[in-house]
Amino acid sequence: MSIYAQHGQTELINEIDTYLVESKIPGAMVSIVRADSSIFVGGFGYADIDDQEFVDENHLFRQGSISKSFTAMGLLHLLKNTPFDLSSPIRDIDPKIPYSNPWSETYPVRVSHLLEHTSGFEDFHLHAMYCHGESQRPPIVEMLEDHQQSLHARWPPGTRKAYANPNYIVAGHLIEVLSGMPFDTYIQQYLLAEIGMESSGYYFTPPEELSFASGYQRIGSDFTGIPFATINGSPAGDFCANAKDMAKYLQFMLRRDHSMFSQSEFNRLETPETSIAARHGLAYGYGLGNYSIWKNGHLFHGHGGQIDGFAARYLYSREADLGVAIAINRNGNENAVIDKILDLIIQELHYDPSQRLVLPIPDSLKVAFGGFYEFTSPKSELIAFTDRMLAGISLDFQADKIVTRTLLGKAKDSLWYAGNNQFYLNNEGEPSAMLLRSDSGNPVLWIKDSYTERKSRTKRIAIFFGLLFSFFTVFAFFVYSIFWLVKSIFISSSKDRSNHLVLFGFGIAFILTLLGFGLSVSNPHIAQRVNFSSLMMYASSYACVILAIASLSRWNKLEGKQRFKLFYALSSIGALMISLYLWQIGMIGLKLWNY
Repeated sequence: MSIYAQHGQTELINEIDTYLVESKIPGAMVSIVRADSSIFVGGFGYADIDDQEFVDENHLFRQGSISKSFTAMGLLHLLKNTPFDLSSPIRDIDPKIPYSNPWSETYPVRVSHLLEHTSGFEDFHLHAMYCHGESQRPPIVEMLEDHQQSLHARWPPGTRKAYANPNYIVAGHLIEVLSGMPFDTYIQQYLLAEIGMESSGYYFTPPEELSFASGYQRIGSDFTGIPFATINGSPAGDFCANAKDMAKYLQFMLRRDHSMFSQSEFNRLETPETSIAARHGLAYGYGLGNYSIWKNGHLFHGHGGQIDGFAARYLYSREADLGVAIAINRNGNENAVIDKILDLIIQELHYDPSQRLVLPIPDSLKVAFGGFYEFTSPKSELIAFTDRMLAGISLDFQADKIVTRTLLGKAKDSLWYAGNNQFYLNNEGEPSAMLLRSDSGNPVLWIKDSYTERKSRTKRIAIFFGLLFSFFTVFAFFVYSIFWLVKSIFISSSKDRSNHLVLFGFGIAFILTLLGFGLSVSNPHIAQRVNFSSLMMYASSYACVILAIASLSRWNKLEGKQRFKLFYALSSIGALMISLYLWQIGMIGLKLWNY
């Protein structure tokens, strides 16, 4: 039975066009190919709304993190002509790279760690995310200095995976050191030209001689143009391509018949080897700028990307003999778009999950790995607290599967045992989860590239409900104080207002701290400079601590009813607990403009 749904090209185009219009997407480039033929290569909608310019197969779209696929391939190709390889420590190639690694003697950062995101480095810090005011791309070596705060191994390299753009800035630097030319020039001459990608490249500004789509954001029912802002990390995010070139790239990966790479090298691009799970045999995950994903009954490989006003993704499967690449000129929606296209093209009916090899789970695994697991490989330490609040996983072992549950016990996913400590996630046909032990002996659940370690569920629940209680008591006193203060304006009273004002002030300071943090982090363009939001957060966070301590020092001096004194005491304790939590996650006195 053919895996392809019975859609003619006209019907397929009409379905995609209708979906994009209903999804409020201004324009899109789309490439749909098989190894030896094209199903569709072209565009939909507008490349420029104001000029009513339609997208065609030649319009360049920003690809964001898809850049990493080409940077990784370029470096892999270059290494073949040098004394180094993927296992070489980066310090051997350039001892001047400004990074730190406390485990350098036993766990050096290797080239492969950069390309698989297993170096332990952190993602962009806010102060270094964008280039501002430059007419030309800064030298990569200067970018390394800008990102030095990110280039610190937070755990032994080659163990956990944490997606971090600075990995690929270092990779681009290595290309320049080894080739003696700008990284993008090397990739253009020795990779893109060989594939036949004539217009694609790492563009710091839109090239005037080529057709280029404009990026947009949707505000209400209108689209507003987004200026072309360049990240301070060209090898990680500046790549631009059109439908025609992406079609050639997809066929390059489907055919695997180019002399540029051997079959083992093509396999290496798609297969992780450096994480703790990969070293124990798990083949699913993030290879060299190329990840695995199960879609519509088939194993696909690819990458995605988002950058100001654009979102893109490509996927290909040799088993399905299908490659799809899309890019849209507005933020978000790229996953939904490519999923829709796959649904239109591929029939999933031929895939039967019951045909997988599913085995009973050994009792030894149940005994050794039961418990609660927390995510401990955050992409960014700045927002790592969000993973620690509710994102843990409890393992409910059954005969031949594990039911994963949230912190509060709600069933989430099913993990079916495939043998060798590996598990299928839900109805997928390739194992993507694994139970194993860390190098220090701690039980680890690896699931979909996420590294989790066994922790105390009781402790996590206590922290969660302690914070929930604190928020509730502080909020209740805040609301009570509003009514009390309004009442006191109209009805004179001899009671001391200062006690109410202290806790009321804490509520205001806490709200301003969260508001300042949210406004700054949501707009990295302003976050990397001193601005009203970041200053408000900085000052308000200190005010939280001062007012929490002041309220606690007052409660035993209060006069009046015992119920009010108890209410005040609980609210003061809640304020102190919130302040301690803000301090523990690093938000007290945080200078976002320097982060």
